[in-house]
Amino acid sequence: MHIDINDNTPLREIQVVFSNFYPYLAISFYRKRHKKYEPSESSDLIDPDTTIGAIKKTHYSGILEIQPLYTVAEVEKEFQERFDLSVQILRKEKSEWEQSVGMDSFTLKELNEMGRNSSDETIVSDYNEGFKAVEEKPDELL
Repeated sequence: MHIDINDNTPLREIQVVFSNFYPYLAISFYRKRHKKYEPSESSDLIDPDTTIGAIKKTHYSGILEIQPLYTVAEVEKEFQERFDLSVQILRKEKSEWEQSVGMDSFTLKELNEMGRNSSDETIVSDYNEGFKAVEEKPDELL
């Protein structure tokens, strides 16, 4: 996947391109950096309709390549180092979006698969209903 980033690019456009490739992952932008394995503060979340030029101190344009085997930490670091953008990768957990805190060493492919598995309707409904054990009866003796 390649994402074209320039001053006129709205954050939402980056989010859409990213989620088209990884439907069970999302990307959010924040005013402050976070450390590896730490969450970002919701109060620092940037509105997705904001353009890159409105939030960047330095104005670099370029294309960001993101591969499925890149780790969460690598992707977040690329955004920070190349474009001075603080991002957090989120993963779908059933019907909620959760920051990938503690999962920075997972690849995007692995994390997307985890999100898919947690969103699987069969797994969720089985879990919510509980598993019912089938009572086995021994054959009657004649």
